[in-house]
Amino acid sequence: MRILPASENRFQGIHIHPQTLPAGAADFSARLSLSLDHWREQGMRAVWLELPAELAHLIPLALQQEFEYHHCRGDRVTMTRRLVTDTPLPPFATHTIGVGGLVISAEGEILTIVERSDLETRPDNFKFPGGMLEPGEHIESGVVREVWEETGVETAFEGLLSFRHHHDGQFGTSNIYAVCKLRPVSRAIAIDEVEIGLARWMPLQEFMERPGVGLYNKHIISRALQNDFMQPHRIEGYRANADDYEIYTCS
Repeated sequence: MRILPASENRFQGIHIHPQTLPAGAADFSARLSLSLDHWREQGMRAVWLELPAELAHLIPLALQQEFEYHHCRGDRVTMTRRLVTDTPLPPFATHTIGVGGLVISAEGEILTIVERSDLETRPDNFKFPGGMLEPGEHIESGVVREVWEETGVETAFEGLLSFRHHHDGQFGTSNIYAVCKLRPVSRAIAIDEVEIGLARWMPLQEFMERPGVGLYNKHIISRALQNDFMQPHRIEGYRANADDYEIYTCS
């Protein structure tokens, strides 16, 4: 009987190759048990097991051998097994990333929205348009996309104004919210009627005086009016692919 094909990472962890897993229950259980004993003798500290949907019937067998759920994404579940009790394992999906766009026109008006869900209970809750980043999406492209989807206004990215971090996000996660300075390229508004109740260009002074506008948003505007924001930068040689990262620094 052979141990399961796997690779070792730099933290003395073992990643089992999912494409080589036996589909039969008895074969899987026996080879997994043999492999765990072998890796423990080698001084390995943890094992990562990824099971695609077509092998979901193996999940109970892995649980019987003290594997635990780590995360599920798309059509596969990832499980872990500590071979050394106090081995630290990184958590998965602890944060969501949201973006908001502060769009100020040359006439001194701000593009602002009220969400459809707030129309009846909080009609004065004007805020920046925005939403959640999609997997693999950068802040710069994501905020431009979200503003356009919600309001129909095209914008150009100018810089990063602020990060806000809190711990009462969706699905038990924490949330990081990035507010970005955008320049309007178009002016006509066409709202996403599913999410947005209304959108309008509002004079900055009126926005700042409205009691329903959040204190955080008012603070961000005060910083933006001083051109106090970070701009994106590329560092030659930092990564092989420049599309894999974003860096924001003060000018």
